[in-house]
This record gives sequence, structure tokens and C-alpha cells, in this order.
Amino acid sequence: MDELFLTVTFNVRPVSGVEILIAELSYLGFEMFEENQSGLIAYIKDSDFSENIFDKVRILSSKEFIIDYKISKVQNKNWNENWEKNFDPVEIGQNCTIRAPFHNPSKKEYDIIIKPEMSFGTGHHETTQLMIEYLLEQNLEDKSICDIGCGTGILSIISEKRGAKFVDAIDININCYHNTLENIIRNNCCKIKTTHSSSETLIGNLYDMILSNITLNNLKNNFENFNKISNNKTTLILSGFYENDLENVNEVLDNYGFIFSDYKSRNNWVASRYYHK
Repeated sequence: MDELFLTVTFNVRPVSGVEILIAELSYLGFEMFEENQSGLIAYIKDSDFSENIFDKVRILSSKEFIIDYKISKVQNKNWNENWEKNFDPVEIGQNCTIRAPFHNPSKKEYDIIIKPEMSFGTGHHETTQLMIEYLLEQNLEDKSICDIGCGTGILSIISEKRGAKFVDAIDININCYHNTLENIIRNNCCKIKTTHSSSETLIGNLYDMILSNITLNNLKNNFENFNKISNNKTTLILSGFYENDLENVNEVLDNYGFIFSDYKSRNNWVASRYYHK
């Protein structure tokens, strides 16, 4: 039997409150977020939902934002059917296509097949696109890489295709873990180790590159661990926050030994690159 999910459609005014809302909901069991012009659609398992769950979401009582929401139910299979109707291939740069299994293969050098199964990372969101642009620019040959909050596994898959020695892909969400495993098989990858865990399990390893595209609060909760798994040549590439948060992110990361290098932005979303001292 397909698992039942709830979708909560939020109208957020002003829309700048969406990031705060995502950050708060991510602690409460919500497993996927779709942003739109009026706000946000959030997904949660019916079994993880309770009537008083929103009592813990502080932004809903903030005087700075006007937020209303509507709850509806959807089965996993129905969500994926809807996704298939609306999923178009994504072209990134001159040599990368992100497509679904039912699309025809592209002639691009990197023809990446992704089926999200309620996981984040189809290539449509600005943060994923910016992260991929960085990966397409970097020399990944023989690099050890970790992908923290791997979602669909899209960044790990591209890293292997670009020559990484190995990739440790982790996510605390069990759906993302299983989805990454499936997408690894779809893309014939063999150098990616996927784990259902948090970044603490990586401590003791040192990586040439750390990738993480998650919400801002979750990023900050991982900064200390990023430092612990870095050597003096580690490159850190992050996304999941807005341009007006960049200065604060840079200041906090400096305390953990990361020197800001540069950033990319699109529609106010940011991906930024750092080097470990």
C-alpha cells in the first residue's frame, strides 16, 4: 500500500518569509518543499503529522508576516504521477542535462537521470543549479567528496561522472537515502557510498571537497562538523540560503577555518565557495 502524505500549501506575505518557514518546518518531519510565487508547498507523512504541530512554528505568529495554509492528502504514487506530468529536462551549462527516466537521452556529456520520489534535487531549483554549475567548473579528478543532505543524490552522481575518487552521500531522511540508492543505479555509478545518517558519522574522515545544499539553519548546525572533516586543502561549496544571509554565513564559517572565495546567485538564492585554512 502506498504511503499517505499530507501537503500543506502556505501563502506567505511577504514571500521573504518562505526561507524561515522552511527552516522551521524541516525540524518537524516535513520531507520536501516546493516554492512557488505565492509561498510554499510542504510534504509530510500522515503518520508524522499532529493537530498541534504548527504550535511550534514561530513564524506563523509573527507580526512581520501574514501566512495562511491549506492541508490536503496525497499518496506517494499520485505525487509522482503529478511530477511526471510537469517534469521537463533541465539544461545546465553547455554539457549537462538533468532528465527523468521517461525522457529520451540527451547528447550532452553529462546526461543525468533523476527520479525524485519525494526528495529534493531535480535540478529545477536555483540552489541545485548553482551547485551543479560549481561542480562543472571544478577539477574533481581523483577527489574525495562528501555530499551532506544528498536528497536525490544528484550532486554525488555528477561528482562521480566528473572523476571523483569516491563520494560519501548522506541524508537524515530515509526517503532521500533510498532515492539516492535508486538514482545511483539509474546512472550506473559505482563510487558513491550512501548512508542514512547525519554528518557526525563522517568524523574521522578527511575530504577534498564538501558539498551541502540544505536549509540555512541546518547548514549552521553542520559547520563544526565541516571543520572536523576538512584538511588544509578542502573546498566547501554550500547552497540553500539567500544573498542577504551570505555575510553572516561567511562570518560564522570564518570561525571554523573556512575562507570565503566567491559566490553565485540566481533569483536571490546563493551558492558559495570556501577554502579551509
